[in-house]
Amino acid sequence: MAPDIDHIWSPSTHSVESVEEPVESAIDERKALIKRALNQKILVPSILSLMPAWPSAVHPAVDEVNKEIDEWLLTVDVAENKKAKHRARGNYTLLTAIYYPDCKKNERMLNISKFLYWIFFWDDEIDTGGELTEDDEGTRQCCEETNKCVDDCLGPNPNYTPPPSSRGTVSMLYPILRDFRAGMGPVSTERLRLELHDYINGVGRQQKVRQGDSLPDPWYHFKIRSDDVGVIPSITQNEYAMEFELPEYVRRHEAMEEIVQECTKLTVLLNDVLSLQKEFRVSQLENLVLLFMNKYNLSLQSAIDKILDLIREHYEICVAAEKRLPWSEDDEQLNEDIKEYVRGCQRLATGTAYWSYSCERYFKKTQVNDKFEVLLDLSYVE
Repeated sequence: MAPDIDHIWSPSTHSVESVEEPVESAIDERKALIKRALNQKILVPSILSLMPAWPSAVHPAVDEVNKEIDEWLLTVDVAENKKAKHRARGNYTLLTAIYYPDCKKNERMLNISKFLYWIFFWDDEIDTGGELTEDDEGTRQCCEETNKCVDDCLGPNPNYTPPPSSRGTVSMLYPILRDFRAGMGPVSTERLRLELHDYINGVGRQQKVRQGDSLPDPWYHFKIRSDDVGVIPSITQNEYAMEFELPEYVRRHEAMEEIVQECTKLTVLLNDVLSLQKEFRVSQLENLVLLFMNKYNLSLQSAIDKILDLIREHYEICVAAEKRLPWSEDDEQLNEDIKEYVRGCQRLATGTAYWSYSCERYFKKTQVNDKFEVLLDLSYVE
C-alpha cells in the first residue's frame, strides 16, 4: 500500500526526548520526497530493449525442478507465511532457469534454486520490514553466524553440520554450500567463499545506511550496492551450472573485471527501477530513483530517465570490454569457457529484468504489456 507519511520514522528508535533538530530535518526530507512521488504513475520502457545484443532464454526443466522445490520447502525451517509469500511472488526456480538456461544437470539447477530461495529469505530478515530491520545487534549476530557457515562449508576445513540452535536461514545454507563445493573446483570455490562474505557484510552495511538520519547520496549508495550486491556469487555459480572452472588469470584480467563490475552495476540500476513501486509502498526510500529525485530535485520521470541513460552507458562499456578479453589463439575450450562466463554475467542483468516481468515480486503481471513496458503505480493500494 502507499506509504504512511506521518509514520515513516520509527518511534522505537527516535523517542520524543532524543529528537534533535537534524533528525527533524531528516524526517522532513523523507516526508517531502514521499509527497513529491505519491500518487504518480509512470510507464517505464522495456529494460530488455536497452541491452539488445543479450538474448533471454529459459531452461526447459523449470516446472520439473519447481516440483522438487515445493517438496524441499516443506523441510526448511522458515516461517510458513514467509515461504508461501516468496513461492507465490518470487518463483526463484524461474529466476534460476533464466540465469542458467543451459545448466547441464537438473540436480545442479535444483541446488542453485535452493540458494536463490536462501538469499531472498535471508536478505528479507534484514531488509526493510524484516525481523532484524531495526535490530543492529541481531543483524550483527546473523551476519556472524552466516559468515561462519560460509567458512565452515567452503573454507580449508569443511564442516557441514550447523551449530546447535542455528537460525533457520543459516542451517538451510549448510547443505546448499556443501553441494556447491562438491561440484566446483578449488579456485571457483574460494572465489565463491570470498564473494559470499562480501555480500553478507554488505547487507549489514546497507542496513546502517537505511537507518541513517539523512537519505544517502545516490552515487555513494550506487557504489556500495554495486560492490556488495548478491548477484556476484551467482556469476561464479555459472561455473557450477556449466561444469567448468575459469582460470584465475582470466577472471582477474582487467577486461573481465570490468565486465563483472558493469553487469553488476546494470543489475543494480535496473532492479532499482523495477522494484521502485514495491519499495516505495513500504517507505524504503533508499532506491536510486528516489535518491536522484532528492539530490538533484528531479521529477520522477527525469530520475527514471537518468537511470535508463546510465543503463545504456554501462551496457556500452560492457560490450566494448569483450574485445579486450585474453582470448586464446589455440585453446578453443578456454575460449568457449570465457564466452560462457561472459554470457553468465550478461544474464545476471537481462535475467533479473526478464524474471521481474514474469513474476509478481515487484508489481502485478497486469501492469506489464506485451512490449515489456511496465506501468509503475505509486498510489496503488492492495
